[in-house]
Amino acid sequence: MTTPGSIEVAGDEKDSGIINNVASKPDLKTLDDGIILIPQPSSDPRDPLNWSFSKKVVIVSTLFLALFTGFSAPFCGQLNIQQQAALYGKTTVQITYFNSAASAGLATGGYVWWPLSKKFGRSSVIFWTLFGQLAAQIWAPLMTGHGQYAPYLVSRYFSAFFGVIVSILGPRYLVDMFFLHQRGRAFTVLHLALNFGASAGPTFAGFVAANAYWPVEYWWSVALTGFTIVIVFLFLEETTYDRNEGAINRTKPESWAKDRLETFFPGTKVVPTIPWTHVAQIAITPFKIAIAPVLLIIAGFDTISFGFYVALNALTPVWLQLPVKAGGIYGFTVTQNAAFTFVHWIGFIVGLLYGHFFSDRIPLWFVARNKGAWKPEYRLHVLWPTNFVLMPLGLGLVGIAMEYRLHWAVMAIAQLFVTIGSLVSIPVTVNYICECFRTHTVEATLVLNSMRLFLGLSINFYINPWIAAVGVGWVYGMMAFFSVLAFMFLIALMVWGHMIREMTPFRTSDSEEGQHVLAGREDHGF
Repeated sequence: MTTPGSIEVAGDEKDSGIINNVASKPDLKTLDDGIILIPQPSSDPRDPLNWSFSKKVVIVSTLFLALFTGFSAPFCGQLNIQQQAALYGKTTVQITYFNSAASAGLATGGYVWWPLSKKFGRSSVIFWTLFGQLAAQIWAPLMTGHGQYAPYLVSRYFSAFFGVIVSILGPRYLVDMFFLHQRGRAFTVLHLALNFGASAGPTFAGFVAANAYWPVEYWWSVALTGFTIVIVFLFLEETTYDRNEGAINRTKPESWAKDRLETFFPGTKVVPTIPWTHVAQIAITPFKIAIAPVLLIIAGFDTISFGFYVALNALTPVWLQLPVKAGGIYGFTVTQNAAFTFVHWIGFIVGLLYGHFFSDRIPLWFVARNKGAWKPEYRLHVLWPTNFVLMPLGLGLVGIAMEYRLHWAVMAIAQLFVTIGSLVSIPVTVNYICECFRTHTVEATLVLNSMRLFLGLSINFYINPWIAAVGVGWVYGMMAFFSVLAFMFLIALMVWGHMIREMTPFRTSDSEEGQHVLAGREDHGF
């Protein structure tokens, strides 16, 4: 390792609430290219920062599978809506209400599972919630009676209620295992599973049930959930580690079986022991963080950008499958609709590549021009091309395609742009919030996750009156303008981020602003 030598202090590091790693610590650990490791790892091999890269890959892959399962299961009945409408005596738009039920589950589940994870460990809670989702996935295809529409919706709520867990707890694993300069890529990879699951679930289900009755589309997800339970049991490890001086951390038993039993049955031996009164206090913390201005601004952006993506996914099957003789444009079959969703897969690949190459490079480019000092807002600059350009353009193209009855290829290109914007924005904003609330990452992620779902949760209920008022073209045109307006929130943070973060009431956490990421004048990024 190289020694950074003398490091100049950024002007705002002396402000309250800012961590710094100035030159009073001459033994800072760095990489050969001059990047300072933040946080500084301990010399303990039990420290997750010191784990081998292969071990970290196994854990992230396990979380990826669990997150994919958690988000694919609630939405896997998204395409076969005609049969369900006939069965329950509802309109196709009313059938899409199950997306709202699932969104409600995603918005509320974390408030239960996060406090319990402090008592029983994150890995144990992830493991046992998968059993709840398994039960919900068995429940849904059994609702084949004419009067079982409401129970069917309830099953979608509980599938998401249990399935949301990794999107809440997963970021904490990443913060525990990866350094500051690695997190952008790590967050991009993990959150690919979120969007990919929500889109791949309907794709798989659409092909499975294309020539069969709709309950068949759920059984593959039952098998996937069972498989995920096994993988989580075999490979997921707890990353809780206290680097404070004098802290006592768990030593894994030599027996693999004993380690698995301690981790999952029930899990209390892998985390510090806390009383139930403390669990109740932990449950209140997210509500304190929820009024932080920085969180409300990011949530406002996410609510619009991600909410419109969710709404687009939920309503596209209605527009694509509406028969031409009934006034539809495309008249797709379920199989054609399932094939159309591969557009999202292409968007995920493009978004993943963009996130991999730029989510850390762009912030480091700004760091190199700020005397090597870090600011969380540098993360947000990654979103200029994807969310200021591509996402509004995509929503506008959807409106044009619908208004002027253009070829389905125009709709496909539009959906591609929106998908890229959504995939890139979620890991960037979650990572940003985690770095603003460094010691309360899960609570901040929980609140952000809930707020971002509000629009997607409700839009199915008022989309028809909205269309009746302005026409389908201008519905999506307005969404495009709203997404540009939402990006103004990010610009405000880019300019006044430090001041806005300092306005946080109930201060419970410090950011990593002011820490030096570069030891010298090395040029990084572009």
